[in-house]
Parts: sequence; structure tokens; C-alpha cells
Amino acid sequence: MTAIHDLRPISGAEAVSVADARSKNVAAAPHLKYRPDIDGLRAIAVVSVVFFHAFPEAIPGGYVGVDIFFVISGCLISSILFAELAEGRFSIVAFYARRIRRIFPALAGCLAAVLAYGFIALTPAELAQLSKHAFFGAAFLANISFWLQSGYFDGAATTKPLLHLWSLGVEEQFYIVWPILLWLGYRARLKISISIAVLFALSFATNIALSRTNISDAFYLPMPRFWELLAGAALAVASPAIISPRARSVISGLGLLALIAAFTLLAPSTRFPGWFALLPVLGASAIILAGPHAILNRALSHPALVKIGLISYPLYLWHWPLISYAYIIRLGKPPTLLMAAGLVVLSVLLAWLTYRFIETPIRFGPRKNKATWLAAGMLSGVGIAALVIWLFNGFPQRSPDIDLQEIAAAKADGSFKPTPGMVVTDRDWILTARLGEGSKSVIFAGDSLLFQYGPRVQELSDQGKLTAKTIFVAGPRCPPVPGVIQIDQFARCAKLPDVVAKLVLSEAIKVVVLGAAWSGYSEDWMSAERDGVTAKLNTALGQDLFYRNLEQYVKSLQAAGAKVYLILGQPINMRFDPDKMVKRSITGVSFPPDVEKPVLVSELRSTQNYSDSRLREVVDLTGAELLNPFPDICGSSEQCSPFFENRRPKYTDFTHLRPTFVRDHIHFLDQILTAP
Repeated sequence: MTAIHDLRPISGAEAVSVADARSKNVAAAPHLKYRPDIDGLRAIAVVSVVFFHAFPEAIPGGYVGVDIFFVISGCLISSILFAELAEGRFSIVAFYARRIRRIFPALAGCLAAVLAYGFIALTPAELAQLSKHAFFGAAFLANISFWLQSGYFDGAATTKPLLHLWSLGVEEQFYIVWPILLWLGYRARLKISISIAVLFALSFATNIALSRTNISDAFYLPMPRFWELLAGAALAVASPAIISPRARSVISGLGLLALIAAFTLLAPSTRFPGWFALLPVLGASAIILAGPHAILNRALSHPALVKIGLISYPLYLWHWPLISYAYIIRLGKPPTLLMAAGLVVLSVLLAWLTYRFIETPIRFGPRKNKATWLAAGMLSGVGIAALVIWLFNGFPQRSPDIDLQEIAAAKADGSFKPTPGMVVTDRDWILTARLGEGSKSVIFAGDSLLFQYGPRVQELSDQGKLTAKTIFVAGPRCPPVPGVIQIDQFARCAKLPDVVAKLVLSEAIKVVVLGAAWSGYSEDWMSAERDGVTAKLNTALGQDLFYRNLEQYVKSLQAAGAKVYLILGQPINMRFDPDKMVKRSITGVSFPPDVEKPVLVSELRSTQNYSDSRLREVVDLTGAELLNPFPDICGSSEQCSPFFENRRPKYTDFTHLRPTFVRDHIHFLDQILTAP
């Protein structure tokens, strides 16, 4: 263990900074020399993470900056522990006191600010979730909390302002056991290098195994991550004195190439950590091993990089809550480039203020014991406050208890998406989608309000209840009516009735279901043509031509051997639009006073009265049958709620139903789809 006296301290979670080395009395390890190049490496690490979150397309693998931090931290902390153990002055109490003074103050300040702003910007449900995360973050169990929930890169991740605290959880869980294991190893006179190698192998093997079976386990759990900190610990016992200066520069350069490869070749979709984590870990290890005099390391010692490295910890703490709140305020949309750049600048400013006025006074003040208790009290107080808010469900009396993530999800659902089981062909704007097998065939033809029922067909297929070979023929704003004249891309809708008619003949289709936003075909830029007469659809003549064409079309389908169904108009109302349910801004969240109020069914039916009456006339003249979606959407009462199941919006806009609602709640088509 003679190599311990040649150790150099590395900047990390407990690094001796430039200011520390020059203006502070570092009594714990006076022989250890400061390496500014490692502060530069810390700058690279934190900038990669910040840019990955702010500009994800610019540096798709930037999240590996966390792995660089793990290596740096493992090397530094282990260096100090080895020195203290070798000199007989190791104290577990002193070690944790240093950790408290180093980690707790900035974390407490950040958590307090994030929680305080949550009272302004979040709904009760969102604040309750944030408070839960803050509590576990203060307890350094964030990684376990998030492990029990969802993936780091999923859509909901952007609405969790404290998601990044998972890495602090892993690091502190390592330092709960590592000093004790080292102390026991020294007492038992075990060879530390062999101990590190064994623990490294066990942790890395766990990482590989879990990465193959459950990537969330490998990402969040501590054991699959400990090998990265142990790689740093291995550097602390290594003696690079035998490496020539030229070889050092080569090693450092190769380390940089590994980091660049990780930044550019990895992506959120990569099964990480697994084998891929070797890139940042080996890259960072090579740069550290090369020593401060390698060519690259001298560049990393540039004062600008060193200054960023000094504030890397508070910068890491601050940047993600700001970016996440931007996603929340924008209802799930990413911040604009200008906004993202502004948030990065604000993060740097908050990081410097935290370093200057919170970290430095507490960490390096003259009264260490008092500072330790103060730091512990700060974080404990924030943790207790978070627990209270969580237990009180975010104080629901503050505003309507509406889950804005559900509103954002409703807006993102879209209205013209095939289901996974559909086999789709696109006939120049007219989409044909096939699903299921059976002795009979059914065609659903119409516009997006017809195609929205696809998820119900998919659900019946998944349950093994679908008995019909189902064919959707649909196009955006394409009524299943001949002779309709539209402009621009919608002019191509004119082909839809012919496509359906040909399929009925060629495949002996026995059932045809026609549906559309009937009441919406009344604009002045739409026309109907029949027997040489053309009129705009916003006129009485135009409407008459439209429904006479529909009548004739139904008769032609019947003549070809098909039974025809017409779907009546469905509820349409601006109050159903998720975009109208909430207003968010930097100053808070507000709801219309009637956001939770149901809409009268009579009011909804009134908007469909004309088109429904014309459809009934067609039925009377042709013998077709009507299908009514109202009961499934609104129920049997006289009022229709915009929400279903725990206040989830039924609609994705004011017109189209959400796929999740259609899948489980629309049943009026089941009789056609499941009949033997």
C-alpha cells in the first residue's frame, strides 16, 4: 500500500477546488495535490448532461456525463479514504460529516426552491408527486423511488423535475457501505486491489445480466452501478509513474475519443448501461490515469473549464428542474431553442449563487461541527416538509383535482393513427387498413371520425372476439359521399366512394358502415355536385345535393349485396377539447370555472339535429340501419362529462375521441364485429 502516498486528489463530489487548495487549509490530507484537469473533466461531464437535456438532438448520448461523475467521485473519495486509513486517522463520523457539509446544503436549497415553485405551477396531484420525489431525494433514495415507477427516457420523465436525483441516490448508497468495507478490509489486512477487482466484477456482471432482462433495474438499482465508482477507486490505488509522458498523452487522447463516441453514438433508445457504459467509464478513467501533464489534460486545466467544474454539482442540481418545469408549463412540449438557451444560462447563474453563498460558507466555515448540524437540519427540514405535502395529497383544496399529465397525454394522442395490428396501404390520401380474419367482411368507410373507432376493433381482436375481417377505408376530412368537391389536398377525398364500391364488389363485402363528421360538411369552400348541378355546402341546395348523393350511394352498395349502416353524429363541443381545459404559464396554472361541469346532452344533440334528421331520411328511403354513438360516449343521463375514469379526458380535441376511451368504452359496433 505504499502507493497511497503518491495519490493525487481528484475533483468530484468532495473535490479540493482551486479556491480550496489556494485559500483553504486542507488539513485532512495536506500531502494531496490538486489537479485542475479533473475539474475540467467535471465541466465536460456536466455540460454534456445539461446539453443533453436542453438540446437532446445536439448530443444524444450526453446522459453519460453522470457515469463520468461516478468515476471521478470514486477516485477522489477513495483516495482520501486510503490515505486516512494508511495514516491511522480514519473516522467514519468525520467522513460522513464531510459528506453532509458537501452534499446537503446545495441539495436542500434546490429542493426547497423546486417545492416552493410547485405550489405556484403545479396542480395538487402534480405537487403530491413532486413532494414524494423530494422526500425520497432528501433521503437519497430517489433511484429506488423512480425504479418502482417508470423509465428514465419515457414521456413522463420530462414532467418529473427531480428525476435527476437518482444519481445522488446511487452515489450516497455506495458511500454508505464503501468506507465500512474499506475499514474492515484494512483490519483484516486484505489486499485492497484484489477486493476492488472482486467487487467490480460482481457489480459489472450484475449490470450485464440486468441490462438483458430489465433495463430499469440496471439503470436505477445501486448494485449494477457500483462498478463505475469502483473503477474510480481502482485509479486511486494505481501507480501511473511507470507510464511515459508520450504514452500518457496517447492514453488521454484515447479516453477523449471514447467519450466523444459515447456522446454521439449512444442515444436514449440505447439499452444503457450494459456494455455501452464501458465507453464513458473507460474514457474518464483513461483521462484521469494519464495525469495532469498529458496534452489533453493540460487543455482541461483551462481556467474557464475549471470554473465550470467548480460549480458542476449545483449546476447539475438546478438545470433539470428548470427544463422540466418548462415541459410542464408547455403541457409536454419541449422548450424552444431560445427558451432552452435561457434556461441553461439561468442554471449557471443559480449554480454560481449556490456555490458562492450556500456551499462555500457552510463547507469551509470555521465552525465545522455547527455547519454539519446546520446542513443536516436544512435537508431534514425540507424532507419533512415534502413528506407532509405528499401525505396531504398536495393540498387538493388549492385547485380542481385534474391530472394535467392526462390532459397533455390526451392532446398528444392524435386523431388519425392506425392501431398496431392493422395492415395499412395508402392510396394517395385514402388509407386502407385491414385487421382481423373471419368468414364475413366488414368495411368501415369515412373520415377521421369513422377511423377513430379502430382501437375498439383492435381490442376485440386482441381479446379473440373479433369474428369479421375488417377493412377501414378512410381519409382526413373525407365523407363517404360521392360528388363532394373540396380544395387543396382534400380534393383527393373524392376517390373514397369509388375505392369502397370496388372493394365491395371484388371481395364480396356483406356489411358496410359509413360514418363522418356529418355536421361539419357545411363550409363555403365545399361543394356538392349532382346531375350537372353544383352548390356550396353552406347552402340549402348544397345540403340537399349532399344527402341525395348519399342516398343514391347507399342504394348502390345495397345493390352490390351489402348491408349498410349509418353512424349518427357524435357529441362535439369545445368544452371537450383538452387544450381548453387548462391554461399554464410561468406564473401558475388556471382552469376555466366550468372545466368539471358536464354538458347537457340536449345541447350536444342540438348541434347534430339537422344532419341526424337527414340521415334518418336516407334510412327511411333505403332501408339502411342507424347506429348511435351517444349512449357509449355520454351514458344514460341527461348530462355528458368531458372526463372518464379518474378525470381523464375522453377527447383528444373538441371532435375526436381518444384511443384509450374508444378501446374500452365504445360498444355500439360490437354487434357487427362479434356476430357469428
